[in-house]
Amino acid sequence: MKKIVRTSLTILMGLVFSTPVQALPIDNGNDLALNYVSAKTPAAKKQLIDPVLGKLHYFRYLKITEMTEGMTNGFRNVFIRATEPSSSMIVEFNVLKNVSLKILDDEPKTKIGDAIGVQGRLESMGKLTTNTIVLNPVIVKHKDKFGPVRGKEFLYELDPNARMGTDTSGGTPKVIKAK
Repeated sequence: MKKIVRTSLTILMGLVFSTPVQALPIDNGNDLALNYVSAKTPAAKKQLIDPVLGKLHYFRYLKITEMTEGMTNGFRNVFIRATEPSSSMIVEFNVLKNVSLKILDDEPKTKIGDAIGVQGRLESMGKLTTNTIVLNPVIVKHKDKFGPVRGKEFLYELDPNARMGTDTSGGTPKVIKAK
């Protein structure tokens, strides 16, 4: 009897610890914005928005139209209003996190007219005005292009600190960075 209990516990523990841990899914914000403007009725828009409020969304190709620096509780923040290209919706958010602020400050310094990629929680959509998306909180992932490119896209094309490859032809390996 003890052997059966011990074997059962061993199997149970193996199952518990072998279950993979999954991160929360991050939805495509660009697709959401396009689906929102394509919805024909207010009921269809509400049905689209309700299940995704509060969830993480990743937006790319956001063209900055307004950028205002300020202070919140003694900490620096940057308010950004940007345009999502596929739907022409306005995306608004406050950048508070130090790493995100550093990405904005990295050379060349981000300014009005530049494009960025952000990840944030969907706070509201179409509430302030019919074509506005509000994200809170938000993380600036990288400076971006204005639209997708044909073929593969490489990280070093967006992030100058990303490595392009490794040269192993002459003894010790050397990391090759983008220029």
